Amino acid sequence: MNFPPEHTLTFHTNPERLISSSLACFQPFYNSEEFSHSPFLEPFTFQLFCKKWGDIGQMTCVGMPANQTMLQFKPPMAVTPEVALKYKEVLQNEYLGPRGRLAEILGEEDIYICTLSQALYEKRLERQQTFIPWLIRTLQIFGIRQQPSNLKLYLTELTTEQFIFPITGTPAQFAVMIHQFIQVLQNEPEYNNLKFQLLIAGTKELTYIPPTANPVEVKISQKKNQIGIHAHLLPAEKTLLHVHLNGDKSLWLFWDKIRDELEKLGWFSLPEIPAQTSSGEVKPVSKPQEVIPVVEPWMNITNIGANRDIVRLWHQGLTCAQIAVRVGLNEKTILNRINQLRKEYGVQIIPYRKSNLIKKSKDQSS
Repeated sequence: MNFPPEHTLTFHTNPERLISSSLACFQPFYNSEEFSHSPFLEPFTFQLFCKKWGDIGQMTCVGMPANQTMLQFKPPMAVTPEVALKYKEVLQNEYLGPRGRLAEILGEEDIYICTLSQALYEKRLERQQTFIPWLIRTLQIFGIRQQPSNLKLYLTELTTEQFIFPITGTPAQFAVMIHQFIQVLQNEPEYNNLKFQLLIAGTKELTYIPPTANPVEVKISQKKNQIGIHAHLLPAEKTLLHVHLNGDKSLWLFWDKIRDELEKLGWFSLPEIPAQTSSGEVKPVSKPQEVIPVVEPWMNITNIGANRDIVRLWHQGLTCAQIAVRVGLNEKTILNRINQLRKEYGVQIIPYRKSNLIKKSKDQSS
């Protein structure tokens, strides 16, 4: 049996980010192919499987200099007679050729099992060759892409992509977040001609976002590039984003900005990397809290309702009236919520507002 060489891919990211993003690809939202993996066989090495044919090889993540990481794909293991016989029925009905059927009829068991083993191995190898482009395509959602030799030419190539992306929070909260995010981007020279449209339940563009809004449509365009996002509510105050990119491949870079903002706000996070113990058991890697402090004060607020958004906007200098418009509550409720959160988290997280800051925010009122 001839074994193909290992397949390797290089990405411009660190091994931890690549492994976490790869784990995210196996989540049901993205894994339409029903691929699966084992726990780590050794550091950053997975055994890969598909539902129909079983083993489809190994994937190993190897760190390299200059913040690069290489993915190595080893071919499936050789198929033993015992394993081949387990797949006898499905192989015989769908893929076994005349030579294999004739060998079974003539009682040539050795030839029959050898043919069966070869057919199963080819099916497994074929599924690995399907898995690799599926993984590359899905990793793009999390900002993990192969760096092309000619980046300028790559970014001008046209693309049409659709995918889904689950986040915490409600569609209304997402609408407030994306509206504010686009307003900030529009102040940058690169995005000063960026156009934004928000639609709720098929109505015209709105300036006020009801807290019960569901679903929410967002349309972002810049010249010929367009991003459409349909947000609808899932159970437990989670939201599913249906994202549609239409234009050149620079849209992926724009999506990266949106996803990074969602991750910064705590509305999306990559899976934790499991660690292998000396006994072979796998457990999540604990992240030392003292090593990664929370820089933004509002990230210390429990992500319930609009609390975190309220504190974030408070730190940005907005008045209670301005915050109320953005989160869909009234001004008195915002004031009461800030006072309540200050008692709970302290003045370091929610400071009292200086008079000059209030005056400045009023001068910049939108």
